[in-house]
Amino acid sequence: GNLLAKAGLDVLLVEQHYVAGGYCSTFRRRGYIFDAATHFYPLLGNPDTITGQLLRDLGVTTEWVKMDPVDQFHFPDGSFFAVSADYDTYMADLKRRFPAEADALDSFFADVRRVYYYGLLNYFRWRDTPHLDPYRDLTLRQALDRHIRDRKLKPLLAADVPHWGSPPSRTSFIFDSMLRLSYFLGNYYPVGGSQVFADDLSQRLEEQGGHVHLRTLARRILTEGGRVRGVEIETGPPKKRTRHTIRADLVIHNGDLLRACEEMFDPSEIDPAFVEDLRQLRPTMPCFLAHIGLRDVSHQLLNDISGYYWENWDSDEVGRSALRFKVFSPTLFEPRMAPEGGQVVIIQRVREIDYGSIDDWPAHKAAFERHALSNLEQLIPGLKEKIVVMTSASAKTSFRYTLNRRGAMLGWEMSPEQLGKG
Repeated sequence: GNLLAKAGLDVLLVEQHYVAGGYCSTFRRRGYIFDAATHFYPLLGNPDTITGQLLRDLGVTTEWVKMDPVDQFHFPDGSFFAVSADYDTYMADLKRRFPAEADALDSFFADVRRVYYYGLLNYFRWRDTPHLDPYRDLTLRQALDRHIRDRKLKPLLAADVPHWGSPPSRTSFIFDSMLRLSYFLGNYYPVGGSQVFADDLSQRLEEQGGHVHLRTLARRILTEGGRVRGVEIETGPPKKRTRHTIRADLVIHNGDLLRACEEMFDPSEIDPAFVEDLRQLRPTMPCFLAHIGLRDVSHQLLNDISGYYWENWDSDEVGRSALRFKVFSPTLFEPRMAPEGGQVVIIQRVREIDYGSIDDWPAHKAAFERHALSNLEQLIPGLKEKIVVMTSASAKTSFRYTLNRRGAMLGWEMSPEQLGKG
């Protein structure tokens, strides 16, 4: 939207929620500020990256805190690994822990670097290259099996797949490599929380003459003679919603494509075979979240307990039995997310569920809350006395606020057959 406004177009941005940002937003409870979903942002605070330079060129003023370590993993045998934000330190730590796999690590990461650079060329510069051909059908699991033998090193190198919402056996090696190396160009948390970043983008859009309408739902994409002619929107407070037609020669729909094709277009304008193909694509798994406001918990304890907790070594069971949860505390990076003396903890649990078969969502969410609290109690002594406020979000919650199919984390799964043109 900002780029279009900067280019001189008259831009209207409509958002069904009462804040901009989708998953990149925050909400308040009793003085605590909680990130709705996203909680780290690779590259954006580094002006030497494509996206960092883009924000600078647009005049977006968000400030960023660099996160180091990038992530932490707690494994079934009690071992622990922190991913340094410095690539050379990270590699040295891996080789120190797994000396027999030093050559294999060099070989694996040589492939990662190769795929990263050719992936940038292909997906960000639109220059197809045959150098990617040996990797297009490769999953992360297959790439690890090709290089690594140690049964504990493999899951360590796949321990952040919960970020992708799919297991290593269904995650594209190209996709994983591009994100894996982006961490070492800087992983950041926005000063003030996720909403500040979304609001800064909105403010710049309006400063450039664009318009942002919140609590506004795009109902229909209007077409005439095979061309887009505008949108029909519904706006206003819940009991006084009104519908309006906005004429436009260009519509960009940054939402669920299947919903757009099934609900927002005249059926005569859409090829039924195309819609059926969309229905066959796998969405990423949803992420259940518990947002907890605490008091009187030390910075050091929160730092020590942060990260992913794996129950077994099979990372392909990420959405079932292998992963207990992840602990993230934004107040480690931005203390102003909580009142003085307070701390914020967000529990995340990626789960593979049959979304359509769940009838009692409140009970479903309550079971997750019990699971989250019982696990957190093992890490923070006297937890119940330290909780000031707690709320949670299920896949249904994520769908309600974003209209993302089945509350998926990242839209469709980034498997090899669903990447790029797939």
